[in-house]
Amino acid sequence: MTQLPRVAPVLAAALSGGAIFLSMGLAGTVSPGLGALWILALLAPVPVLWFAFRAEHGWVAFLVALAAYALGSCNILPAYAGTLSPLALVLAILVPALLFAGAVVAARFVSLRVTPITAVIAFAFFWTGFDYLLSLGPNGTAASPAYAQVGMPWMIQVAALFGVWAITFVVAFFAAALAMAAATRQRLFAVLAAGILFLNLGYGFYRITTAPTSPIVAVGLAANDDLVPLRFKQDEVSALKVVKAYADVGRTLAQQQATLIVFPERTAVLKPEWRDAANAELETVAHVGHAAVVMGFDDRQKPRHNAAFYYFANGAAPQSYFKRHLVPGLESVFEPGDKSFMTSDFTGVTICKDMDFPATLRAYSQLQPTLYAVPAWDFGNDGAWHARLAILRGVENGFAVARAANNGFLTVSDAYGRVIAAKPSTGGGMVTLRTDVARGPGRTLYAQTGDGLGQIALVMSLVLLGVAVAATKRPE
Repeated sequence: MTQLPRVAPVLAAALSGGAIFLSMGLAGTVSPGLGALWILALLAPVPVLWFAFRAEHGWVAFLVALAAYALGSCNILPAYAGTLSPLALVLAILVPALLFAGAVVAARFVSLRVTPITAVIAFAFFWTGFDYLLSLGPNGTAASPAYAQVGMPWMIQVAALFGVWAITFVVAFFAAALAMAAATRQRLFAVLAAGILFLNLGYGFYRITTAPTSPIVAVGLAANDDLVPLRFKQDEVSALKVVKAYADVGRTLAQQQATLIVFPERTAVLKPEWRDAANAELETVAHVGHAAVVMGFDDRQKPRHNAAFYYFANGAAPQSYFKRHLVPGLESVFEPGDKSFMTSDFTGVTICKDMDFPATLRAYSQLQPTLYAVPAWDFGNDGAWHARLAILRGVENGFAVARAANNGFLTVSDAYGRVIAAKPSTGGGMVTLRTDVARGPGRTLYAQTGDGLGQIALVMSLVLLGVAVAATKRPE
């Protein structure tokens, strides 16, 4: 290995860590326009990989990669410090960092024992496999680097084929090939990096430009962060005050021709004593306004559920969906649900964190949803990031998303990841959003084949590692 300047490890960690901090996790925006952070996310692993491919000692490369990713993962602190336990925060930072560092040193090992091109392929499989492995935990795919690409819809269409793992694979292959080009000064690797990027962008461009533009649904969203303190009060006056405030804005949105109206998660406590009064208020809005209304409640019927109620425009009795993936610790008082919800017009309902789990939404996709209504409740600084998870679920499974979040964003995105409209719920008072969105095509290849790529990546990681162990070290 070539002797590197002493500043090289620090510089590599700082460059990669800073780029990860800015482009992945909680950084980024949700807006109809394209951003540039997706490019930064593509380049983020390059300095660390370049250093690893040239470093004399593998343990130094491991520490540099660990430090870089841990630094980048610290962008969760502004959103969750003081909300999650210190242990949960440490694990949320260190576990992805350890897996990333493991992928980096494994690729370095393959480079030394096999060939540079095999190392590039290996890093793509290692990082993708570890990304899939991490998704099996209590937070689903929340830590995936793929979400940084949502700002460029062309980049994420491959998720309709093989899920979020395909995006991670493309990002990893591109970064590893570019880093190897710099480390070996061989143009072939730069060509490979450009090739996979342009193939992915080309497929994305084709899929979006050939997307159907109908049927159209008129969507209305609303959220009032000033009412959030009332959601904890367990009295009828407070609960009905919230219900009536949303019913009033629901009437306004219905007058604006909205046919699907979505309000946030857990807007109020719903006890049996005032359940009929609350339902009657919202049923009237739906029936008179000829609009379906979806609203989240803390439903105190035993067992207690984090529920979303669907009020039908035709006057049918409301139906409920119970949140399946509860926030560890913060929602331990609720009983998780175990069933999906779908209307006859293929509109589904799910709640906030449920959208962090591809397998859950893929199971729902067997019902061929074309639009999802998503009541949500975010933590302020994580609002834009959390909305991106829901956007990507729509691409994976072929449905549009109408998501209304307190302490976050009102967002409407189509089945191709394009943000049709977005507005922060912050700013005081009732915030509304009224727009039109095309229903999605329904089923996608990913919806039918599932997480095969993530599983294949794990298997290929073991195979390539075995090949490297069995091989003799290449001469430098």
